Amino acid sequence: MQTLAIIFLNVFAICAPASDSAPAGRSSTGQPDAAAAVALAYAQRIKPFLATYCLDCHNAQKHKGDLDLGALGGDPAALTRTTLWRDCATKLRASDMPPEKAKQPSDAERDAFATWVRSLKALCPPDPGPGMIRRLSQVEYANTLHDLLGADPKVAASLPQDAVGEGFSSAISPLLMEKYLLVADEVLDRLITPDQLTVEWRAGQLDAVVGGHPDAGRADGAERRFSGPGEMTATIAAPVAGTYTVRVHAAAEKVASAEAARLAVRIDGQVVGEVKVTAAPKAPGTYVVTCKLPVGRARLSLLMANPYVDPPLARKPALPGKPVPTPPAKPGAKPAAPGPAAPPADAAPALRTVIVDSIEVTGPPAAAPSEAQRRLFVAVPGKDLSKREAARRIASAFARRAYRRPAAPDEIETLLKVFDLADGQDEVFAEAIKLMLKATLVSPAFLYLTPDDGSLVGDDGAIVALGDHQLASRLSYLFWSTMPDDELSALADARTLHLPATIAAQVRRLIADPRSRALFAGFGAPWLGLDKLPDLAVDEQRFPLMTRAMREAMYEEGALVFAAILREDRSLVEFVDCDFTYLNATLARVYGLEGTVTGAQMSRVHLTDGNRGGVLTMPGVLAVTSLPTRTSPPRRGRWVLEQILGQAPPPPPADVPPLDRQAQAGAGGAALSLRARTERHRSDPACSGCHRTLDPIGFGLEGFDAIGRWREHDDGGAALDTAGVLPGNLAFRSPQDLKRLIAARRDDLCRTLVGKILAYTLCHRLDGYDEVVADGLAAEVARGGYHFQDVWVRVATSYPFLNRRITR
Repeated sequence: MQTLAIIFLNVFAICAPASDSAPAGRSSTGQPDAAAAVALAYAQRIKPFLATYCLDCHNAQKHKGDLDLGALGGDPAALTRTTLWRDCATKLRASDMPPEKAKQPSDAERDAFATWVRSLKALCPPDPGPGMIRRLSQVEYANTLHDLLGADPKVAASLPQDAVGEGFSSAISPLLMEKYLLVADEVLDRLITPDQLTVEWRAGQLDAVVGGHPDAGRADGAERRFSGPGEMTATIAAPVAGTYTVRVHAAAEKVASAEAARLAVRIDGQVVGEVKVTAAPKAPGTYVVTCKLPVGRARLSLLMANPYVDPPLARKPALPGKPVPTPPAKPGAKPAAPGPAAPPADAAPALRTVIVDSIEVTGPPAAAPSEAQRRLFVAVPGKDLSKREAARRIASAFARRAYRRPAAPDEIETLLKVFDLADGQDEVFAEAIKLMLKATLVSPAFLYLTPDDGSLVGDDGAIVALGDHQLASRLSYLFWSTMPDDELSALADARTLHLPATIAAQVRRLIADPRSRALFAGFGAPWLGLDKLPDLAVDEQRFPLMTRAMREAMYEEGALVFAAILREDRSLVEFVDCDFTYLNATLARVYGLEGTVTGAQMSRVHLTDGNRGGVLTMPGVLAVTSLPTRTSPPRRGRWVLEQILGQAPPPPPADVPPLDRQAQAGAGGAALSLRARTERHRSDPACSGCHRTLDPIGFGLEGFDAIGRWREHDDGGAALDTAGVLPGNLAFRSPQDLKRLIAARRDDLCRTLVGKILAYTLCHRLDGYDEVVADGLAAEVARGGYHFQDVWVRVATSYPFLNRRITR
């Protein structure tokens, strides 16, 4: 015995963390002493317990359930298998093991085993688990867009319908990113009205072709002189479709010709207008062309339409009586783009000279900006403020809200580069800002809940505390599924949010707010299974009451009961047994209260029937734990074990046929009741282990049909028998008795709820030190009277909630 203890002592000494403070459940003298105590307890008490009650079935020869407990006796790593020992303790506590006919341990022995397992789990080093750098869920994303920009949450309807919690995936596929881009476009296009386009170029700044040779524009370019053929080009970014005005400031040198110099304006190769330049170089004139432009980018060009002077003497006179024919124009044909006129064949060409000073393009009048746009545009460029500085101020203010923390300088510079890209392509200010805001909405800092500095600085495996801004996001998305409000943000800015008393006060404030309904959608509905109601398969011919309105009322009942227990800070035991619920006229038909409750509005109803009240007998829960055509005692029993008592039975063997495919008649040919068929199913040795616990609970709820109506007979007309016996020889005769027995196991209910809430909060399955934390939190909640708000306060102030492990 002493040798085994020394081996285990060495194993745990190697695994012990280097820390000056011992977590709850550890020996005050240090980790090695606690490990030694656990190892000695294993050698002196647990091994004899296993030999007496377990090794007859779980040995090298039989190893039922693929478990050989005998092989663990000499394995130095046996005590590191905390999951195995936890499962053993769960089965012992539920009296699933040892089998019914085997020798049974006393309650004191079962408790001693469970106590040893808890002390074993407490040896795990403190670890908050992998850091919660996760993306926003579909609901969170939609709510955040609403609070950030006033967008209708329905704008995110095309995104995948995912839910936060254990096993949540933070991956963003290329298809999902494309959807984010489309949503951002739609939101910002509705929010920001385009400015009127006003863009002006000095002619020398534009690229040109002069005399057949390219001549690149220069930033300091001034006027541009064309003597003969020439063309200059620019790009217009039209923010909206409409009528635009092109103003050309130009002059022409005098030539010996009655024909004035002409400049043609083309858009994407099509002539949209032509002007005659008659102003002298000493007094340039302004010449105007209007045209229609679609939204988007277009190529504007200005070219000499008649670069050559045609000497009058060089012209050949037309023959008398034979005018020069002109080809008829085709109806609807666009005017052909004028090209340089060919010089006369019998004379040296004289060139026209035009001096273009500048080109200006203005767009249609802009619509008045919305109130939301005015809030976004905290700065506008003007005489004393450059466009880039105005963009910087807008980016800093918007990123602070969108990222739920102050943006780092390099993050602001990244956004300004996007602005520069748009501004450099002559986008109007509002459009350049829109592109910058779009970049914000598709950045990881917006789509993910990130640390305060937006980075993952630190060594791999290092454990660091959450910053106040990340904590503010963690709280707001936990309780409201949206971004922090002004109060949370102010506390984060002041660096006081992390104080336990402040967190506790904020948790209770968040719960009191109507937005905490999101907590039911995120946690409560999946916990109860009510999120399955909209798509639940039900035989509508057998159950015509199961309409869409009925499903919605069933969901609302669960949401309102959950909210009442939470906001009124009632005991979590009332989830199992309470004397009130919420009904409308639709759901009252299931309760048999048609004459008492009227109207479509859900209202609080006091229940006098002891068989009603609590989630076990809630019609929505009874429906989702039934089959499409009938009830299912095993399903209902399994739901109670898993969701209420925290005991997960193993899946059924693959080779056992479903109940409905087994014989439904007895030896004499008489039809068997559902209970009789289920008991025959349970007689299979492969099924009896689980069904011994599952079925009695399910039979206790057989007084309710597949949509939760009370009944006295089953579908075959047989009288119902709702009596049963739970492990521990606990007998019941009705749902009321069953609820009383389950409610009495309030510590199991408390530990189950705490564990599920902690896993939901951390977004991963509880493991290792998480189990230690959950045990400790459940004990604290129990000592405080099992108040439901206390669960959330203690989870929000727990070690894994306030810290993260850097994982690379």
